[in-house]
Formats: sequence, structure tokens, C-alpha cells
Amino acid sequence: MDPVEPLLAQMRAHRSVRRYAAAPVPEADIRAAVAAAQCAATSSWVQAYSLLQVTEAAVRQALVPLVGGQAHVAEAGAFFVVLADTRRHRLVAERASAPYASNLEAFLVAVIDAALFGQNLALAFEAQGYGTCFIGGLRNELAQVDRLLELPHGVYPLFGLTAGIPAEDPGLRPRLPVDTVWFKDRYPPDGAVLEGIAAHDAAAREYYAARGTPGRDWSGATWRKHRAPLREHLAEYYREKGASFD
Repeated sequence: MDPVEPLLAQMRAHRSVRRYAAAPVPEADIRAAVAAAQCAATSSWVQAYSLLQVTEAAVRQALVPLVGGQAHVAEAGAFFVVLADTRRHRLVAERASAPYASNLEAFLVAVIDAALFGQNLALAFEAQGYGTCFIGGLRNELAQVDRLLELPHGVYPLFGLTAGIPAEDPGLRPRLPVDTVWFKDRYPPDGAVLEGIAAHDAAAREYYAARGTPGRDWSGATWRKHRAPLREHLAEYYREKGASFD
């Protein structure tokens, strides 16, 4: 067998698991996943991310209404918050009596570093046989999440991640055709983009119909999601935590 294929198959098998068996994820498995995730690319080796595991049952339960009622935040074998982390950079600058320049680039570097780490982390858990689900709803009520987790200045919570033994098989959601996201030399004209969307909508309609919700497609869900601004409090929150968008 091609030694590369098992890895590609593992990546293609990703799905969001929202129901878990009542069993914790062993610490040795978490440590192995984190160590593997740390090998993600990081801009200039700054490693601007951290991972906060929430272990207290009461805190995990208190997070559920703050993330939109997603019960698996409390029920999964493990729950984590992925953080864009500039705290350690600020501390070494302070120790060296040097300024720390906070601007949009610094914030983007931390967000990108953390996102790459988070994706690696999910893949590492899935390679060990666990299910995962990213929790973007963590950003619904960030100020309350911040108070609950007591996060210091310069640390930006981005999203949550559940992990555990799956108690469901939700199936795979179809993705946009490869040629709709992979271009050569120039971005394609709008007509070509819309052709790819039409092909994806057809696959999405089959996906929804098989799950008892016929008539839905990807483009309809997408324009509805973006017809009004989402989470407008985020800029103010992140500025208060030390981010700058200048």
C-alpha cells in the first residue's frame, strides 16, 4: 500500500462529532496529540498559541449556554479552548525592557498560528481514533467566557474543541469540488466560480435530502448566514484584551 494513502484517508474522513461515549480521554493521548500539533507551521517560530483544557465539570457545564447550547462541550471526553497567545511575547519583551508592538499583523500571526495548531490537534486526535468538533460558538459571548476562564491580557480565545470516543457516525459533508478552490496563476472569472457552486449545490441537496431536509443547498445556507453581521462584539473584546487592528 502507498504509505501516504492512510494519512490522506484519515484527513478525508474528518467529520464533526457531537455525541460522545461517557469516557475521558487519557492524559497520555492528549499529550501525544498536543506534541504532534505543535509541529504545525508557525510564523518566525513565535509559536503564538496555547491550549487550555477545561477539566472542571461545573465550568464546562457553565460554558454550554454561552456556546449556543452545545451540550457536547460538557459531555465529551475532553474539552479545550484554542488560544491565540501573545502573553509570553509580552513577558519576554517586558523582561528585556523592550516595547511590545501590538498591531494587526501581530494579531493575525497569532490567529493563524493558533488555527494551524488547532487543525493539527484535531487530526492528531482523529488519528488516535477519537472524534472531534470545533466550537466556533465559543465566540458568542466572549466576555462571559473570559470571566469564566480568567484569561490574562494578551490571550485571545478563538474556538473550542471537543474530543472523545464517538457515540455517533454523522457521515461526511460534501466539500466544494477541488477545481472550485484550486486555481492556477489567476483567480477564475465569476461564471466559473458559479459553475463550481452549482455542482456543489447538487451534492449538498443530496446530502440534505438523505438526512430528511430536502430542498436545502449550500449556497442558500451561505447567503442566509451572511445577510447580517455576525458577532459584532468581537473587535471591542479583542481590543480590550490587547489586540490592535491598526
